[in-house]
Amino acid sequence: MIIPCFILCRKNSKGIKNKNKVKINKKTLFEITIDYVKKSKYVTNIVVSSDDKKILKKAKQKKCFIINRPKNLSGDKISSEDVLKHALKMFENQFGKTKFSGYVQVTEPFRPKYILDDCFKKLIKSNLDTCFAAYAQYKNFWYFKNNKLIRLTNSSERKKPRQSKLPILREDTGIALATKSSYLRKGERIGKKVNCIIYSDPKFNVDINNPVDLSLARKIGR
Repeated sequence: MIIPCFILCRKNSKGIKNKNKVKINKKTLFEITIDYVKKSKYVTNIVVSSDDKKILKKAKQKKCFIINRPKNLSGDKISSEDVLKHALKMFENQFGKTKFSGYVQVTEPFRPKYILDDCFKKLIKSNLDTCFAAYAQYKNFWYFKNNKLIRLTNSSERKKPRQSKLPILREDTGIALATKSSYLRKGERIGKKVNCIIYSDPKFNVDINNPVDLSLARKIGR
């Protein structure tokens, strides 16, 4: 069975110049991500979509299937779903239709060792549409609705000590996503029947979008 895993690497970035090519411990973010996916027991093809020639050249050297992302999908207002849909189409044009696909994000360089494979394992064995990584949080959350502040955490959970609280789970498909390819074809990442693999170690909760994030990541990556 062919199972691609997609890595999206846009050339330009507002927060950090050439963000996907910055280095942590002498290795670029996109190389860290490729090398992580290479260890997967489920992924058969790593697919790199980019408008950066240097990234595509290096990805090809690492035996990835490369996609030269068109200009209309390279702007900062383009959704990841649109790029994934295009990348899957390009991949399937050459390799045929796929049943499952994976996705990881370059800007989240630290992951639990087996979390991508754990997502695929649960996806396939439990007959799910999607399985993704989720970060467990134990704080009390609020949100605005119609200019009214509403508590997300119910009162019974709020009063419990942290050790006995049910966590609030934050979807983190950038860490790991395993999903049915049919959803990517429709421009969606997540299906209807879902589950997740939970992680709670804060060192994995690093998403590099600005110089402060990068500084923290470099300290963790020493």
